[in-house]
Amino acid sequence: MSDEYAKYKSGEITKSQYDYRRKRALDMFKTNVGPFEKWMFGKNTTHESIRIARAGGIPATANIAKHADRLKSLAAVSKGGGIALIGVGLTSACLQIANTTDTKEKNEIFVETITSTTVGVLSGIAVTVFLISNPIAWGTAIFLAVGSAGVSWGAGAGAGLLYDTFGKVDFVTGTGTNRICK
Repeated sequence: MSDEYAKYKSGEITKSQYDYRRKRALDMFKTNVGPFEKWMFGKNTTHESIRIARAGGIPATANIAKHADRLKSLAAVSKGGGIALIGVGLTSACLQIANTTDTKEKNEIFVETITSTTVGVLSGIAVTVFLISNPIAWGTAIFLAVGSAGVSWGAGAGAGLLYDTFGKVDFVTGTGTNRICK
């Protein structure tokens, strides 16, 4: 929208063209945000929050930049949260391995953890690429994220069952996990 405003101010487009493009962009953003609009903007709507500033002492696009920065910080926090959850999951698995005496059970925990973490990271990358390439609503994005977490957990549980049934290799000793997780 900042670019469209610059085009309008330079005379490249008319006021009507700017208003139409702004409305179209905000309507699409509002659709994509969905029910999170109230959480992001409080009492104001998307159209009220992301507008050209009329006060003379601040740049005209200050409101747009403020909300764009807020969205960037939310994305950074969610990315950090995902990395933190991976660390918590691996730490939890390490504690389980340390507190288990049966070698087969240790290997089952190891296989479940490695499989679910790998599938989770790969499905997270796939969801991210899909979201970047398709402008979909946030509700759909959350559904995809929850679905990828479910697939990750299911893959780990399935790999654990397969190892329990057919597993003969001692991954915990072979990778040195038993020395790390004491």
